[in-house]
Order: sequence, then structure tokens, then C-alpha cells
Amino acid sequence: MSTLPNGFGSALRALRQTLGLSQLALAHRLHSTQRHISFLETGRSRATAGFLQRLCTELNLSTAQRGALFEASDLRNPYPARGPGDAEIDRVLDLIEHRVLRNWPFPAFALDRDWTVLRTNPGAKALFTGFGIDLAAPRPSLLALLLSPAFHGAIRNWEDASLGLYFRLQRVAEHAPEIAAAFQAARAEGLFDHIPARLTAQGEAPVLLPIEIASPGGPVLRLTPFVGQLASLQDARLDAVEIEFMIPLDDETEGWLRDLSS
Repeated sequence: MSTLPNGFGSALRALRQTLGLSQLALAHRLHSTQRHISFLETGRSRATAGFLQRLCTELNLSTAQRGALFEASDLRNPYPARGPGDAEIDRVLDLIEHRVLRNWPFPAFALDRDWTVLRTNPGAKALFTGFGIDLAAPRPSLLALLLSPAFHGAIRNWEDASLGLYFRLQRVAEHAPEIAAAFQAARAEGLFDHIPARLTAQGEAPVLLPIEIASPGGPVLRLTPFVGQLASLQDARLDAVEIEFMIPLDDETEGWLRDLSS
């Protein structure tokens, strides 16, 4: 039997291997047969809309994964790739800024997968301005700002607070090349040399570890980040957008940040 162009077969095989599934295991998940999966991967069969629907829903695939599979098939892709200047993308980011960020009384950001600041609020701009950092600059990197001498040097408990940042960076670096490069550079500079000792230190880890920041002309701020996402997004670019809220952990920090934003 002749085979067909095999773009979808390669994409399906790559997805299956990424998920750690055999052809038989994938077939069971999709209420199909190993023979059918094999025929799809070798190009002897074409994927139908029904098969793709089962694949996306049963495996709970991300928007990016769904888009890649549709793009590789001969079916219409309902998840087209959109560029950074796309009007629909801008409208959603404007919605996040006006309906979410501006209603949070403390610093907050919308970030892409590379930690580029896409949108922010007055509290964040005011806080970083105090450290000589301009969030209005074109596409500022939150990671570069956090690791800058001006801001990093103001974190009083860097060796403790950096544990959370280290593991977040390690996780994001797996799929974001720019973060991976910045993370590697920070490690080469010795910013995380203390991590092994902190991990093996005696004592019980606290439930919540604050970031303590010496504010310019103000108190030592005690904060923690809270990260969220919109649940109904259907675009691969926006799927990766995170909304980061800074939460004050004491009354003095809350009062100072409220005054800063007013």
C-alpha cells in the first residue's frame, strides 16, 4: 500500500513520544487501535476531524500542541499563529491591563513566556522607577530587571528569596530559549552559587518565604508574587501569558505601596 505525505504522522509520533505513550497506550486513550495509530504515523491513513477532536480533548493538549497538529494535517487550522503586533492579541492584552492590572492596588504585570513585560500597572511602574528602572522602555525584560544590580542589590534576603526564583527560572528555561540564556548567564556570574547549600540546610522550610526589598526612602517591603492565567484563552501566544500580582505581607508594606500608587 502506498503512503501519503507524512507531516501529520511525524507530528503525531513526536507528540506521542513527548507524552511517553506507546502506540498501544495512545490507542487505548483514544478508543482506537494500535493499527490505526501506526497507519496515521506512517502516512497510510489520513487524520479525520473526529480523530483530531478526540486527540485534543482526551490528551488535554495545549493550544500550541493543537495548532501544531492541525497545521500538520490537511484540515483547516482553527488555531492560527499570530504575531506580536496582531490586533486581537493587543485587544486581549489591553483587556488584561484595564480590567485586571489597574484594579490591583499593588504592583502587577502581564508577562510572556520570555518574561517580557507586555502590560503593567501604575504600582509596578512607580516601584521600579524608585530603583532607576523604566518599565515604559520598549519590551522590558522582568528577569533582566530583577537581576539588575539596582534591584537585586536591594533584596535583603537574596539567598533565601532566590530559591523560588531559581526553580521558576529552571522550569521556564526548558521551553524559553531567552530565559535559558539569561539563567545560564546569571549562574555563571555566581548569583545562585548558594542554592545547593540552601537546599541541604537543616531546618524546616517555611510555608511562605517573603521577598524583603529595601525600598528607596521607605521601609523594607515584604512581598510575595501570585501568578495566574486567563482560563479561556484559545491562542498559543496568549496561552503562555502569565499575570503576576505582588502581594504585601504586612500592614507597613501595604500602606507604603498604596501611597506609592496613589
